[in-house]
Amino acid sequence: MSSSEEVEDTATTVPSVLITSCDIGFNEQDLIQQILGTTSLPEPSKQEDTVVWYPWTINNKYYTADVSLCVVPSTYQMTSEIAQSMQAFIAYFDSTKDGLERLSPWISVVEDLAPEVLILVCDRVCESGECVSRHEAHQWCLAHAFELVELSPEDLPDEEDDFPESTGVKRIVQALNANVWSSVEMKDGEMVSQSYFYIFVCLHV
Repeated sequence: MSSSEEVEDTATTVPSVLITSCDIGFNEQDLIQQILGTTSLPEPSKQEDTVVWYPWTINNKYYTADVSLCVVPSTYQMTSEIAQSMQAFIAYFDSTKDGLERLSPWISVVEDLAPEVLILVCDRVCESGECVSRHEAHQWCLAHAFELVELSPEDLPDEEDDFPESTGVKRIVQALNANVWSSVEMKDGEMVSQSYFYIFVCLHV
């Protein structure tokens, strides 16, 4: 096997976070940069037209895991390789318009593959007006088992709380850190149950 084939094989065998944007004004790579906390994107581990895999090593106090952040602009670009590796799904939508309706093509994909992490992202939902309301967004998330994350929430958690709620990209990163990735390597060399692992990491990430 050539070195280029090895790179491509690795990109599709490590677990992936599928990231898509249903807002033509928001680029998936912008969200990836925020997740990585960098000003520039890493070199893709693989690219097929507009589908791009970016490498990411989750490295926290308790474990490391090699993961691919995979940009897939539409359901038409889904492949069996992407489906087999997807363990998390993040969708960005435009909350100022009919953004929730544009998510419809992805619902059947998500239901069939049932990734562990499902996150619906927008800049901010509205309390009133013509844009998607908080109630509408939460109802949609309840119906499809997603978690809603606002990148720029209007109301921030009280910093004086003993356990303040995470928001924005910090919450996305926290949720991804709490997943039990197939590539996980515990730093103490021991494996833990998924339920305990989730509680353990969420309290400390």
